[in-house]
Amino acid sequence: MRRSICALLVPLLIGCVDATTRGGITPTTQPATRPVKEIQIDMDKAIDLPLPTIQADLQPTAFRTADGRKGWEVRIPGNRPLATPAYASVDGRGMLFVGGGYGSHEFYAFDATSGEKIWQIQTTDDGPTAAVVEDGYVAFNTESCTIIVVEARTGHVVWQEWLGDPLMSQPAISKGKLYMAHPAGQQGHAANGLNQQQAVNAAPPADVRPAKTSHRLLCADLKTGKHLWETDITADVISAPVVDGDKVFLTCFNGTSFCISADTGAVSWKKENAGTSAPVIAEGQIVMTQKRTFNGQSLEGIRRLGPAKGEEKDAVALAESKAEYLNRGAAGNGGIEPALAMKLDASVGFASAPQAAGLAGAAANANVSTVAQAWSFQGSKAAYANGQFLNAQGNAINCLSAADGQPRWRGLAKGRDIGDNAQIFAPPALGKTNMYLCSAQGHLLSVSQEDGKVGFLYATKQPMAFQPALSGGNLYTGTSNGLLICLKTGDPDADGWTAWGGNAQHNKTKEK
Repeated sequence: MRRSICALLVPLLIGCVDATTRGGITPTTQPATRPVKEIQIDMDKAIDLPLPTIQADLQPTAFRTADGRKGWEVRIPGNRPLATPAYASVDGRGMLFVGGGYGSHEFYAFDATSGEKIWQIQTTDDGPTAAVVEDGYVAFNTESCTIIVVEARTGHVVWQEWLGDPLMSQPAISKGKLYMAHPAGQQGHAANGLNQQQAVNAAPPADVRPAKTSHRLLCADLKTGKHLWETDITADVISAPVVDGDKVFLTCFNGTSFCISADTGAVSWKKENAGTSAPVIAEGQIVMTQKRTFNGQSLEGIRRLGPAKGEEKDAVALAESKAEYLNRGAAGNGGIEPALAMKLDASVGFASAPQAAGLAGAAANANVSTVAQAWSFQGSKAAYANGQFLNAQGNAINCLSAADGQPRWRGLAKGRDIGDNAQIFAPPALGKTNMYLCSAQGHLLSVSQEDGKVGFLYATKQPMAFQPALSGGNLYTGTSNGLLICLKTGDPDADGWTAWGGNAQHNKTKEK
């Protein structure tokens, strides 16, 4: 059904794109016409990987796959959804940094080889996000409501600051600066850029400027927390800000995209372009997914934009497909399912999403209506390697040429529990030649970037919401019920993807 709908829509779309809905941008190329090589990915052929029973929290338990690979798992107390672990080598020791999950008050460092706990800290607020690491510092925020920077080696808190409630995205780090979105008008002493390890929730000082928008992007010094600038943005950020050179790119939950100077905070451009994922920047272009409604049907496709002005490079979205998971109230949106999200929100005191979350636009644009869903939502974010853009969209994996947007291949996941109208996979993590994915149904798989051929495919039956990290031949992932898993792939290709988005800038690009 998917193929027939797309075949009928493409010729219509070429003539029906309204320039006013795209910010008056004139497309520079025509849509791809080359036939798409389709690969069937039979998820029912996955090797069962029943994880062993864990006897004690925070103690690694070894496992072996039926085809001989080894690994370990750690159960983190609370059975909560875990975000992407961050990897870093600290004093020659590989370490993983991961929060205790949505609603928790713990943050951990584990030995990346053995799974042994190295240190643990208690956070003042709940809900640690995925962390980023640079220059010996680990930065993460809690959903409620603090940005925290600690020493990677010891977990000692260097500084922390209460920014607002809720914080639904992750920080980014680049060149000694930290970038973080937050609700406007809630800061206490944070508005003066004070280094706060002490009181939170203090009354705003008199010199706080009035909020013009619901959210702001903060740039602070990584080591001291000193505020360098703040810029108004229209909503919280999908997943995280993305830094490329001297620019910060981001997609807000209401679909607005921004390009902002990393040095000054000046807005270079913004576009109301129905964005549904954080961007990746490579080969002189920005690539992200966008939503479009046609005859009442939600569609999602890939857009290539020019970084200088945000102009669209294609007449229509590439790899566009049916996206019922973006319809308001629909299930199968990736991340955390609605019923679990509502339960999680209730556990932290949200009977409904607070006004400060600004989720009205998120519900309409991305089918995100709870704080827990926004905390875990990643959309169909693309990644770049070897002249190709790759993303997981619905039940498909798309591979497009970066040079002209032409499709190279398309993998379609099929199976008993795999629908064609749900976001099956989290965004891919890239090695040099393979991509590595987790699924909402608990699959772990590797797929060749060149031709879509499946390498390994396991079924753990442990749901996963976030993309994995890769280092030293190991795949690291967290489950939606509190398990931290290391799969030792035995292939050095599984390396160099050390955080969500690949690095501290969330913009890792890979070349052979």
